[in-house]
Amino acid sequence: MKDNVEIVDFPNAGVRAVDEAERFVVWEEIFSPGVATCAHRHRRDYIAFFPDGGELTLCHVAGGFEDYAVLSGGMSPLPSSTSGARFAIAPGTAIRSRVPPEGTVHVALNEGGRPLRMVLVEFK
Repeated sequence: MKDNVEIVDFPNAGVRAVDEAERFVVWEEIFSPGVATCAHRHRRDYIAFFPDGGELTLCHVAGGFEDYAVLSGGMSPLPSSTSGARFAIAPGTAIRSRVPPEGTVHVALNEGGRPLRMVLVEFK
């Protein structure tokens, strides 16, 4: 883990619950251009939907690495101004993330020029 980084559990600030059922929670987050999230820990598998597409950079901070799979749509790598992995995300893209047992911590940053909306279904 990087020194002096405060880590919070997901959901981090700016994420709002949209719906909840016995086996899942639906969250919505809007990534504003140039604004990074705090370092946050995911402890559960999830599927992220990007209805309008956009750009997103993920910077791994601690824990194991997630196993990502694109379920629909597409992602293309882009150059990043950070040490993270930056992607152009096509409208309608859905990504499945399998989170390792110890969890994973990352920071997300929208390096694009417009807001990016994500709807995340987290499995309980």
